[in-house]
Amino acid sequence: MAFAVRWWLALALAAQIVAPATASAASALLLSQQEPPQVRVNVAVQSEGPFAEEASHDSAYRAALEEVNSGGGFAALQRHVPALTEAFSHAPGTYPTVQEVAGGWSIRADTRDEIMTLAQRIGEVQSERGGGEVKVVARPNVYPNIAFLLASAAVERRDFATAHAVLDAGLALQPLDRHLLNEKLVVLHAERRWEEAYLLVKNALATDDPLLKADPALLQRRLGYTLVELGRLHEARAAYEASLEAEPGNAIALAELEFITNAEQGQPNYGEMQILAPNMPVATSKPESQTQVQERKAN
Repeated sequence: MAFAVRWWLALALAAQIVAPATASAASALLLSQQEPPQVRVNVAVQSEGPFAEEASHDSAYRAALEEVNSGGGFAALQRHVPALTEAFSHAPGTYPTVQEVAGGWSIRADTRDEIMTLAQRIGEVQSERGGGEVKVVARPNVYPNIAFLLASAAVERRDFATAHAVLDAGLALQPLDRHLLNEKLVVLHAERRWEEAYLLVKNALATDDPLLKADPALLQRRLGYTLVELGRLHEARAAYEASLEAEPGNAIALAELEFITNAEQGQPNYGEMQILAPNMPVATSKPESQTQVQERKAN
């Protein structure tokens, strides 16, 4: 896992999305001879502001991540667990990714791509309302980020009960956060709870969540892996192939497809199940799991 720690400072303070508004079938004839109304979404990125307590919790998260990234590894992360736990205890009862507020919208996201995806969805809503200008404020996704670090630290300690508790609390805030979902699947896989993992990932992929639709490859690979363990190889192949459509050339998906081919030919090659030490997060991208579970290696 990684979050763009310095990205919030480096990103330009404003971005704009312009999309044409669409007309309903009933009004299509009326508008056929007119210029379509426009939707203008003005996005302002805000890492500081009136949310002082939330900003302090984000600082605790960033401090932990910076020490991990600077070479401290997950031993360093463990030292930050008390501060992160305290910060997470102040998470609000609701913390939606997208929320309509007085004067516009609020979104919580970690990357430019995520912000643009959510802003585009807001533009579609505004289009249905007849167009016009809408203001959006984007802020860091603080509490799901903290939950992810806490869960990863728990998995590193092999404390799956704590990992489940933190992940469930994080998913209560944002039920379709793909990084929390992925980590939840990692824990379920480690416990060999395949049916629960299947239902979790299948239901998530069936939703209309804009971030999952924009980047489904990670969870599609988790679905494929789960289906292999359930012995449903044909469905697993379809899941991995779908993941490659979203992320061509992914080495994990290609290796798993090779494993499936070997298994279908009666030559599966399983390795010993083990939970590897987590990959260190970096500030540019999130790996498939903060705590990668390697249960086989396809030849």
